[in-house]
Amino acid sequence: MKRVVVIGAGYAGLAAADRLRSEGAEVTVLEARDRVGGRVWSVPFAGGVIERGAEFILPGYEVMEGLAERFGIPVAVKGTPYGRRVPVGDEAVPEGDLEAAFERIGAGVDPGAASAADAIDALGLEPGLSALIRTRVGISNGHPADDLEVSVLDEGASTFGDFDNFTLEGGNQRLADAIAGDLGDSVRLASPVRRVRWTENGVMIATADSEARADAAVVAAPASVLDRIDFDPPLEGPTAEALAGVAYGHNAKLFVPMRSPASPSAIMSIAGHFWSYTQTGAGGEPAPFLVGYTGTMPAIEALGASDGDPGRWITELAELRDDLDLETAPEAALLSTWHDDPWVRGSYSARSISSPLRDDDLVRPIGPLHFCGEHTAGEWHGLMEGALRSGIRAADQVLGAG
Repeated sequence: MKRVVVIGAGYAGLAAADRLRSEGAEVTVLEARDRVGGRVWSVPFAGGVIERGAEFILPGYEVMEGLAERFGIPVAVKGTPYGRRVPVGDEAVPEGDLEAAFERIGAGVDPGAASAADAIDALGLEPGLSALIRTRVGISNGHPADDLEVSVLDEGASTFGDFDNFTLEGGNQRLADAIAGDLGDSVRLASPVRRVRWTENGVMIATADSEARADAAVVAAPASVLDRIDFDPPLEGPTAEALAGVAYGHNAKLFVPMRSPASPSAIMSIAGHFWSYTQTGAGGEPAPFLVGYTGTMPAIEALGASDGDPGRWITELAELRDDLDLETAPEAALLSTWHDDPWVRGSYSARSISSPLRDDDLVRPIGPLHFCGEHTAGEWHGLMEGALRSGIRAADQVLGAG
């Protein structure tokens, strides 16, 4: 029986462990946090459930939906017009112009453009509409559009326009909890890995108070925190260089209670560099909160979110969404950030020009070490579906190694 240690109990690590266990491997999962799920984190708020991390189930999430069905977790419609985030007031754009812009992007942009920002500029859109698209791309990726590859517009083409999007009833973390429950005592929480000693024949993995020997390891921790693990010998070669070069976006969410229900909406602030949305709950009723979402560190800092103080952002949300009855007391809101989380130091991988994602190198093992996580998921990077797919791919690599 093959023995495998999985480092990390986010979606990627749990998917890897689940596949390995199903194929007869002996699996141990070591998770630094005191919970599973990683950047998928569902918590109660204002009488509903919010997603402090990954939220929207988008078209094509076949693996996630299949796992949810397996564990009997219902999928619920969110109602938020995710692909149609519109500005209002002085920033508003004509509906027909917005439709034309979506069609232009869907038809493909200039692949030879220097950046996503340049490709958007080359579409020849009216300045306000161009600013809307450029701002949206920067927010969604958590990274400036002028340092994003043109391919992000192709990767995100399906997110422009009208389509249904979903969530797991009771929160997306339910899937992580379900997989972990199936794995039982194999999952060890509050067990950050300190050292990985490896040879071509196996690994010795140490936490602060235990050691585990295995034939192979699946490293499902974000690339941004691998420097917290002492690899002996050190990681070298194309895979190591690719991991060291992964750039992470930065995003923040602000959850504000509402005194009165509101139908689903998605409103963008171009000047404020954030969007806001309402949604339905699992039963189809309006969810009792508004969400603000921003991306890039300059925007996070400008809104005061880098200091943990939601006051400035609440004020801007209230001005933007004067159609809603918000509870604006700062103590009633909840701010969620990831750049200051020691186990990730960012939100999700960005397809940066200055530090490209080297998709082919990121999936190559180093000896008995196999790597997964959304940053290794190619076109699915940055997404829950990508994390799950990457874990299954890494498990299959281990199983195929003999």
